[in-house]
Amino acid sequence: MDTKRETLLPLATYASVATAILLVGLKTWAWLASGSVSLLASLVDSLTDSMASIVNLFAVRLALRPADDNHPFGHGKAESLSALAQSAFIGGSAVFLLLNAVERLLHPQPLQQTTLGIAVMLVSLLLTLALVLFQRWVLRRAQSQAVSADSLHYVTDFASNIVVLVALVLAAWGWQRADAVLALLLGGWIFWSAAKIAIEAVNTLMDKALSPADIARIEAAALAVPGVLGIHDLRTRLSGARHFIQMHIDLDARLNIVEAHDIAVAVAAQIRALFEEAEVIVHQDPVEAGGQSAGQEAV
Repeated sequence: MDTKRETLLPLATYASVATAILLVGLKTWAWLASGSVSLLASLVDSLTDSMASIVNLFAVRLALRPADDNHPFGHGKAESLSALAQSAFIGGSAVFLLLNAVERLLHPQPLQQTTLGIAVMLVSLLLTLALVLFQRWVLRRAQSQAVSADSLHYVTDFASNIVVLVALVLAAWGWQRADAVLALLLGGWIFWSAAKIAIEAVNTLMDKALSPADIARIEAAALAVPGVLGIHDLRTRLSGARHFIQMHIDLDARLNIVEAHDIAVAVAAQIRALFEEAEVIVHQDPVEAGGQSAGQEAV
C-alpha cells in the first residue's frame, strides 16, 4: 500500500469533517437570525456535507486496508460506495431546497439580520475555499474517488455560498424574491452535481473500462516492447485508485518459454509505469509464421 495515500487521504477526510461541522454551526446561527431560505438551503447543504464527510472518513479508512483472504482484490470499491452515498445525500438536499424555494416564491417573507447572514457567508466562503484547495493538493498526490467526490460537492458548496451571499445582498437592497429565485437555481446546480457523482461511482462499481485515452496509452506501451507482434482481449477496470489490467500478447511461436516470459514481464512493467497503482496480468499467445495464433485462451 502506498504510504503517501495512507497519510494524505485520512488527513483530507478529517479536514472535511471539521470544516463541515464548523459551517453547520455558523449557518444555523445565521439562519435562525435571518430566516433566509437561501441560507437555510446552504445550511442543509452543509448538514449533508457533514454526514457525507463522516461516511467518507470511514470509507477511506476501509479502502486503504490491504487485500485479505475475503477480499483478494482489496477494498478500493469502498470509495465508490461512499461516493454513491454522498450523491444520495446531495440529491436529497437539492430536492429539499427546491421545495423550500418554491414555497418561498409562493409566500414571500421579508428577511431579517441580512448583515449577519452576509458576514457568515463570507466566513463560509473562506473556509470552504481553504478546504477545496487542500483537497485538490491531496488529489494531485494521491488518487481517490471518495476524496474527489467530496471535493466536488465542496466546490458545489462554494458556488452555493456565493449564490446565497448574492441573494442576501440583493435582499438587503430590497429585492426579496432574489432569495427564492437564486435558491431555485442553486437547487438545480446541486442536483446536477449529485447526478455526476452517482454516475461516476456506478461506473466504477459496474467495472466500467478505463477511458479511451488510458486504453490507447496501455496499447501503445505494450506494442512498444520488442517482440510483441500484437495484443488482444484487453480488459481494464478501476477499484479505488488501483487499476486492474489484463491482456493477451501475440509472440513469435519460435521463442522459448523463458524469452516469452521475459517479454511479458517487460510489457507488465511498461504498463505499471503508466499508473500509480496497477495490477497487470499478461498472457502470451504464440503466433505461427502465417499469423495464426497457436495459443489457448487463459482461464
